[in-house]
Amino acid sequence: MRKTLVVITAFVLSSTIALAQEITLSPKLREGDEFRLEISRVRTNSARPQQNGKSRTMVDVRVVSATAKGFELDWVQGETQLDNPLAAKDPLILAAAQAVRDIRFRLKMNAEGELEGLGNQAEVVPKLQAIMDAIVKEMAARLPAEQRKAFEGFIAQVLSPGVLIASATREAEIYFGLNGVALSEKETLEADMQVPSPVGGGVLPATFRVLMESANPESASLKTTTIYDPQAILRMTHALAQQAGISIPAEELAKTPAMKVDDDGKYFFDRRLGLMREVIVDRRISAGDMRRHDGWEIRLVNGPTIAKR
Repeated sequence: MRKTLVVITAFVLSSTIALAQEITLSPKLREGDEFRLEISRVRTNSARPQQNGKSRTMVDVRVVSATAKGFELDWVQGETQLDNPLAAKDPLILAAAQAVRDIRFRLKMNAEGELEGLGNQAEVVPKLQAIMDAIVKEMAARLPAEQRKAFEGFIAQVLSPGVLIASATREAEIYFGLNGVALSEKETLEADMQVPSPVGGGVLPATFRVLMESANPESASLKTTTIYDPQAILRMTHALAQQAGISIPAEELAKTPAMKVDDDGKYFFDRRLGLMREVIVDRRISAGDMRRHDGWEIRLVNGPTIAKR
C-alpha cells in the first residue's frame, strides 16, 4: 500500500511539473506547407446602424521558406461576401471590402513566428495606393464641392504607406499576434506597449494582458485584454480633426466625452501544428451615447496535415 502511494504521489508530482512547464507559441511550418483561413468580420455602430453587418473572407496561406532564422509566407485574400444587402449594393462599400482581394502579401516572420513586416512592400504599396485613391475620389464626390479639397488633403496626410500596410495586414497581425509568447498554464503576462490606434493616425499607449487559461499536450487556450489610454485617444482624435481643418473651441474640447476602447481576445492554439485553430477578437468603443463593436473571428479551415510532422 505504501509503495502504491509513493508511485501515485510521484505520478501526480511529475504531472504537475509537466503542466507547469512553459509553452512557447511558435509555428511548426515547413517550406511548401499550405493552409486556409476563414475570416469573419462583424460590426455594429449605434451612430450608423446602416453599416451593421457581417462579412466573410477566405485566405490562402503558403509557406515560401522556413529556416532557423524565420519564415516567409504568402497571404492572399479571396472575395469578401457581405450579408448586409444595403452595403452589398453600395459601390463604395464594395470597393473597400474587396480592396486587397487577390493581392499577394509576402509576410516576413522571425524564428518565433512574430510578424516583422512585408517582403514585397515595394510591390504592394502602389497597388493599395491606387485602390485607395479611387475610393477617396468616390467619397469626395459625395461631399459638397467646397469640402472636397480639404477632405482629399486630409486623407493624403493620414493614409501614409505605413498606415495602408498596417490596415491591409490587420487580420494577419491578429492571427499571428501571440506568436513568440511563452507562458505556463494559469500564468498571466502584462505589459505596457505602443499599439496601432483604433481611430487611425499612428500608435497609442495601451496595457496588454495575456492569460494561458488551459493547456494539454495537444492544445492551449489563451485570453487577452488590451486597454487603451482614453486621454491619448482623445488627443489623437483632436489632432486628426485639426489635420482635416476642423477647429474645436477650447470650451467644446473640455466637454468632449472621453473615448473608451477595449479589446478582448480568445485564442485556441494547436500545439501539434503551431497554428491557431481559432481566434476571436472583440473591440468595443464608446463615447457618450455612441457604442460601436468590431469583431474578428479567424478559423483554420484547412491546415497542414499531421502526417508531415
